[in-house]
Amino acid sequence: MEQIEKVASVGIVLPKLYPFQQRNPEAMIAGLLTILEDPFFTAVEVSYIADKDARELAKSYMEYSGVEILFNGGDAFRELNINLSALDPVIRNQSIEQCYMLIDQCYEMNAKVMHIVTGKYEGEDVKQQGIIVFMDSVIQLCKYAKKKAHTYELCISLEIGDRHMDRRYLLGPTHEAVNVARIIGSEFDNFGLLLDQSHLPLMGEDPKKSLWLAKDYLTHIHIGNCYMKDREASYFGDKHIPFGIKDSEVGVAELTSFIRTLNEIQFFESPKPTRRPVITFEVGRLGFESPSLVIANIKRTFAEAWARA
Repeated sequence: MEQIEKVASVGIVLPKLYPFQQRNPEAMIAGLLTILEDPFFTAVEVSYIADKDARELAKSYMEYSGVEILFNGGDAFRELNINLSALDPVIRNQSIEQCYMLIDQCYEMNAKVMHIVTGKYEGEDVKQQGIIVFMDSVIQLCKYAKKKAHTYELCISLEIGDRHMDRRYLLGPTHEAVNVARIIGSEFDNFGLLLDQSHLPLMGEDPKKSLWLAKDYLTHIHIGNCYMKDREASYFGDKHIPFGIKDSEVGVAELTSFIRTLNEIQFFESPKPTRRPVITFEVGRLGFESPSLVIANIKRTFAEAWARA
């Protein structure tokens, strides 16, 4: 493999490593500066920032640093209780309006991709109805993003998650998400998929097969780890724990294989909404360790896996 700097931007999901309360945006800014001052990271995923002054400050720092900017909708959706697959039209319409606000924030901060998630899986009897409703919601977001575009067009990207293990999202299995992307993508070119390595064990999927299935629709990639052995563990499920945790699912070997498959599907060569292909680490703290230690964990794991790939 070539040096990563030649083929992709490497980023981090800021709110996962530096969670903050909206009443204390200074904590977010401090975490953001830590990432921006580290030349290893050439991309960053921010999320909902309620305070306008904090958004403007974050934007100015990101612009000055020259990083690629993406918007992490998963955290925003949970904070704002957004459910684009809600069968209740009042909840769904409120969710769409909130997404319009988030799209405005994306353009305000020059984020090129806003990733979204579905609502919860409510059972097979209403699954298809929920998917249809979700697709209609997404189409409205794609239209709004196009309407608001000036110098670039924001891409809306569906993050695929587990249906039965932890998050219990409606979407879901990769093949179903690909079908949704195929339908929406036939009409809107500003829609795609985000595949997260740490979600695939929870979904019971083979990462190689999932990447090949989704390859034509990938906007960017998340890399991370998860734990499934003991449901009683505080870090069970989709907690995005550091690499190397005992009995966890993703380590150097799994990441090496994942990178090789990304290369096989030509992820690093195919056009993306961003300047270059982006892979972002969605990794948080396991306990009370410092964010700096987590960053070191990420860098060491990635460096070894990239060298092996």
